[in-house]
Amino acid sequence: MEIGFIAVTAILGILLIIVTIKYILYRRQVINICRQMVFIRENYTNRIIYNDIIEKEILNLTSLINLMCEEHKAKENLLKEKDRRLKIAMAGISHDIRTPLTSLRGFFELLESETDTEKKKKYSKIIDGKLIELTELLEELFTYTKLQNEDYVLELGKYDFTKIVLGTLFSFYGTFKEKNIEAEVDIEEEPAIVTCNDVAVKRMLSNILKNAMLHGSGRIFITYKTGNGRVEFLCKNSVENPWEIDISQVFDRFYKADIARSKGSTGLGLSVAKELAGRMGGEISASVKDRMFIIKVVMPRPFHKFPNI
Repeated sequence: MEIGFIAVTAILGILLIIVTIKYILYRRQVINICRQMVFIRENYTNRIIYNDIIEKEILNLTSLINLMCEEHKAKENLLKEKDRRLKIAMAGISHDIRTPLTSLRGFFELLESETDTEKKKKYSKIIDGKLIELTELLEELFTYTKLQNEDYVLELGKYDFTKIVLGTLFSFYGTFKEKNIEAEVDIEEEPAIVTCNDVAVKRMLSNILKNAMLHGSGRIFITYKTGNGRVEFLCKNSVENPWEIDISQVFDRFYKADIARSKGSTGLGLSVAKELAGRMGGEISASVKDRMFIIKVVMPRPFHKFPNI
């Protein structure tokens, strides 16, 4: 009995020593991990957490910490890039707004000092154009700002999508003619009831057409058709350098704002169009084929024909 007691005591003593050693090693490793985390937190580094002991729990812990560090760095880099692009874009937008304001001041001064009736009419027309340009820039910014608010609700109803498309295209007829833009239109005029917001649809289509005019090389092809429980609007415009277009970014906010700036645009048009399409349950996509930049809008239809009223 006495020998057995001694053996049990010895085993317990050995186990206690092992547990104590493990505790000390775990504690040292946790302290070491904490020190490494403090260093990484205080220094911008790609260093990762390492461990001195090979234990499943410690390995899992360091792996999770390293993963979280990588994700945090990725988010931080993304935010920095967005902030950089936002600052550049805001500088461009400030330029966009300041330019027509400066021009307006100059033409108002000319208008006040001019006595020739024809020249007065000419200056008045220019001033009117500048005011329209400035209004459109501010409206685009206002719309974009509203859409960034998660609480903003876009009220939807049943509207004839075909009627909205035809009305929007008709409103651009004078602009196409004035700018000598060749617009080829292929449209099915069958009524198509869609759950949407009529004002939002007009804004979405207008932004697409304005983009085609601003960045195209003079030719625009517009196709509109209904069928298979949906409506499809297609806008193609010829481009001189299609390889310069990054399809993955065309719907990003302020994409190519530096180029757009020289043409009186905020660079928000297609971003707003995509946001509006999504809010109405539709889809919008872009592609480049045979020197043509293509924007495609697809909207689902709740039913195919007008209901019996």
